[in-house]
Amino acid sequence: MAIRERARHPIYYYVDHTSRFAHNSGIQRCVRALGRALLELGQPLIPVVWDREHQQLAPAGAEALTHLARWSGPPAEAWSLWSQPGSNNGPEWLLIVELVSGPHNPSSEQLRAATEPLGVQLAWLFHDAIPVRWAALYGAAADQAAQCHARYMAALAGYERVFCNSHTTREHLLSFLGEQRIPMKPERILALPLAEDLGTARPTAPPARQAGEQLQLLCVSTLEPRKNHQRLFKALAWLHSQGLTHWQLQLVGWGADGQVMQQLERALSRGLPILWHGRADDTALEGLYQHSDLTVYPSLEEGFGLPVAESLWQRRPCLCSGEGALGERAAAGGCLTVNTADWRAIAAGLERLLMEPELRLHLRQEADQRPFRRWNTVAQELLQSLEQLE
Repeated sequence: MAIRERARHPIYYYVDHTSRFAHNSGIQRCVRALGRALLELGQPLIPVVWDREHQQLAPAGAEALTHLARWSGPPAEAWSLWSQPGSNNGPEWLLIVELVSGPHNPSSEQLRAATEPLGVQLAWLFHDAIPVRWAALYGAAADQAAQCHARYMAALAGYERVFCNSHTTREHLLSFLGEQRIPMKPERILALPLAEDLGTARPTAPPARQAGEQLQLLCVSTLEPRKNHQRLFKALAWLHSQGLTHWQLQLVGWGADGQVMQQLERALSRGLPILWHGRADDTALEGLYQHSDLTVYPSLEEGFGLPVAESLWQRRPCLCSGEGALGERAAAGGCLTVNTADWRAIAAGLERLLMEPELRLHLRQEADQRPFRRWNTVAQELLQSLEQLE
C-alpha cells in the first residue's frame, strides 16, 4: 500500500514547545495524539526542536521525549533516532503541528532557511485565526500577538501543503489571505478535521439521576477571556438566584489570565457551587467525566473544539456554541447549541438541561449513536496527501 511505501522515509516532527510545556492544552494534545497515530501506522518520526543559538533543527533530548510521553503521548522509545536533515534517501518532510508564532519562536523565514537548502519540505497544521479575529478581547497587549499571528498566517500561503484542523479554519485562512491580497494556491490548503475520539475505550453512560438529585456539571477549559467563563458565571449566578441550586460545577483548566481568575473568585465568594481544578492528569480527568452528567463549553470560538468532542466521546451531553468549528462538532448530535455570546442564552440552555431529564436522555442517546472520526484516519489522510506531492 502507499502508506507502507511512504513509511520508508522518516518525517521530522516538530515538538519544540510541547516537549517542555507544563500543560496539555488543545495544540499539545493534538501534537501528542497525531504523533502517536502516525507512529502506530508505522510511519517513522524523528522528533525535533529548534536550536535557537545555531538557528537550525536539533534532535529532541531524552527529557523532552519523556515529557512528550505524558498525557497518553507517544512512548519515548517509539520515535526514530536522529539523522541529519538532507541525509536520508528519498523525500523529506518537516511536519509542524505546533503553533509557531511570536518572538520566542523561529520565523517562517528562519525555518525555510534551515530546511530548504537541505531539500526538506515543510507541511503545516493550521489551528485557527483566533489571535487576529479576537484580538479586541485582550486589549492593547494583544496587538503584538495579532501582528505576529498575521505574519505567520501570511507565510502559510507559500508552502506546498497546509492542513487546516476544520473546515472553518480553512475558510478563515483563505479569507484572510484573500483580504490581504496574498498570492496563494487554494488547492494546497486542505481541510483535515481532527479526530473526535480519545484513543481509549468509550466509558459507560452515567446513570439517570432521580428528580431533585444534584447534577454534576463539568467545564474543561483554560481560564482565559475567549473561553467565556464570565458569561458562564453570570448565567450560573442567575440560575442560583432563581432557586435552581441542584447542581455543582467542576471547573478544570489552568489560570492563564488574571482577570478571569478574579471573575472565578467573585463567583466563589457569592457561594456558587463551583470546584476549581487547576490541573488534572488523564486519570483525574477521566474520573471527573465519570461523575459528571453533562458538560458546558461556553467558548466564543475554537479552531476545532476538542473539549466538545471529548465530552461526546465520554457520552456526556454538551452545551456549546452552534457556530463555526464548534457547530461542526455539534452537528452529528449530542449537543445543545446556544448563542454563547449571550449569558441569558447560556442560562436558558442550562435551565433546560437541569430541569428536563428527557432532554438529557435524548442528547445522551445522540452521543451514543453518533460516528466519531479517529486519529488513525487523520494520520492516513495526511500521509496520503503528502505522498501526492512526491
